[in-house]
Amino acid sequence: SSRPGVKSPPPLARGPAAPRTHPASHIFSAMGLLRVATRLATASARRPAAPAARRCFATRSQPRLGHNLEDHYDMAEFVCRMHNPLGEYFFWANVSTCFMVTFGPMLHSNYYFTGRFLPKDQGNTQLCDDSW
Repeated sequence: SSRPGVKSPPPLARGPAAPRTHPASHIFSAMGLLRVATRLATASARRPAAPAARRCFATRSQPRLGHNLEDHYDMAEFVCRMHNPLGEYFFWANVSTCFMVTFGPMLHSNYYFTGRFLPKDQGNTQLCDDSW
């Protein structure tokens, strides 16, 4: 390098003049790497955990990122139905509306013409065996 006081690294040897290394040198370097990793792991294990963050009135909880199946099987609030029931009310209102729109006119016409919403089982009908 052209900066004063800074030495540049020696050029790498290439080709057949490259220095020979010991056959087990990669094991020694791996062991050195393993030693450094073990030292770092034990040093981080000895370090005390970060203190808990202070909570005040407007502190929000850490978001729990899951999916609905986890919520269905794991969330106590969902299983015990502690959540807001408005969505469930909308669902059942939709189901009952579908039922009334589908079967309501039929039941009403039965009542209008026969006086009962549903006919009696095995009751008389206007079709006879020989009518066709």
